[in-house]
Amino acid sequence: MSDDYLTLMRAAEYVGVSRVKLGQLVKEGTIPYVTSPLDKRVKLFKRADLDVLRSAPRPPQAASVSARSE
Repeated sequence: MSDDYLTLMRAAEYVGVSRVKLGQLVKEGTIPYVTSPLDKRVKLFKRADLDVLRSAPRPPQAASVSARSE
């Protein structure tokens, strides 16, 4: 496999999201993929497409719940 393409797990690590989130982005059509010629179950992501996703602004995360005050 070329360094230009990453598997789902490696792509998720590269972008900094979970594999579940990357799967959701695939279902939404946010990020394109190709199937591996060796195994049709394997999705491959172009590094250039992932770079676009990495550079996109992320929504602010919800504030974490602090310790309960008594």
